Amino acid sequence: MAMSKQMQAVQAAFPQPLYARIANAIQRHPEPEELANLFHECARAVQTPTSKNPDAPVTSKKRKLDDVAAIEHTNGTTAAPITNPTTAFECKDVSFQIPARKKLKLQVVGDAQDKRRQEVRLLNQQTGAIEHTLPADQIDQAFCLPVPEKQQRQWNFVLFPKPGATNADGMPCEQVVFTMSETPPAGASSAAHQVTENDTFVTVTELELNRLLQPHGKRVIIPNESEFASSIPQSHRKGEKAYHVKAHRGSKEGYLFFLDNGIVFGFKKPLAFFPFSSIDSVSYTSVLQRTFNLVIAARESEEADPKEVEFSMLDQQDFAGIDEYIKRHGLNDASMAADRRAKAYNVNKDKKAAEANGDAAAGGTDDGTELQKAEQQLQDEEDEEEEDYEDSGGESDGEGEYSDDDEEFEYGDAADEEGAEEVEHEEDVHDE
Repeated sequence: MAMSKQMQAVQAAFPQPLYARIANAIQRHPEPEELANLFHECARAVQTPTSKNPDAPVTSKKRKLDDVAAIEHTNGTTAAPITNPTTAFECKDVSFQIPARKKLKLQVVGDAQDKRRQEVRLLNQQTGAIEHTLPADQIDQAFCLPVPEKQQRQWNFVLFPKPGATNADGMPCEQVVFTMSETPPAGASSAAHQVTENDTFVTVTELELNRLLQPHGKRVIIPNESEFASSIPQSHRKGEKAYHVKAHRGSKEGYLFFLDNGIVFGFKKPLAFFPFSSIDSVSYTSVLQRTFNLVIAARESEEADPKEVEFSMLDQQDFAGIDEYIKRHGLNDASMAADRRAKAYNVNKDKKAAEANGDAAAGGTDDGTELQKAEQQLQDEEDEEEEDYEDSGGESDGEGEYSDDDEEFEYGDAADEEGAEEVEHEEDVHDE
């Protein structure tokens, strides 16, 4: 009964949107009564000192809080809390790298009264307290990427929140990265999917995340060979294709993945994702015999100016595959950037202009891309060095000796002609 009176006082002191968030936080807390007491004291603190009823709200204070809640709702920066959660998926002992490097319990929960409202929760293994949340409608992209250079096959699930996204507590949503193995999903449970002997942690998690994202028109993106596969063989798993390219962003070492909707760089915080619509152009620098650098000019928003991000020390063995990927998607042509953004925002575009851009892009491939030109230039310089080395030896029977013989031959012919003229002159004098 005391608990009910406390919550009534809290409800009376705060606007309904804020009260719903408070009630949600109390419900999820390991010690709800203690937290309820704290909020009850906060409710009493916003009362007027002269109020006869300590649980009566102050109208002016409540109006200000209402105004704040209205602004948050209008801007769409804060997700509404799930007050009646039902667990759709749960998996224990999941290894997370981001936002915290430790094992947590992974949950996908939904609202019993509104099935469209769902969120991803990360819970403390011991206390059951919720440490991080990511509402489904705040997820921008989801990926399932193979973990490079591991003897046992593993996959990293990567969730990117929308820019400026916040959860129901008003806290900024963070990127999420966790690892799943291709082993039987012991400790995983799903309300909608009956786990079978053919399932693994990877297949079950992908299925649940796709179910979470489907109402928002999204899905989990997985690498495929038709987009890009590395030319460098994996020594630890022979015969398998690798889908990553090792690279450096400044001093940070990571991996680039070339996918059907953009380029991902992971797996250290913060990860980076460059959707096609944000990329103005892609170019190459520091092209050497064994490595090259990749420069991506991308925009954070449609109105912002493009910023260049350079990835260094990419292996030359992968340049052909990367260049083909970039050329196929027109990423090396800055004139097509507006066209890509228009597609992302479902904006109608001029068909003739699009065809013209396509013809220009196709025509540009005849002369080769920047990387191919740089490689050809490097090869030409090496050929010139080899030719200089051979000429300096002095033992070649090349065109130098042939030129000397030519000069002697021409000089001899001239002398013979001159002698013939002198003999002919003497004979004429004699006849006279």
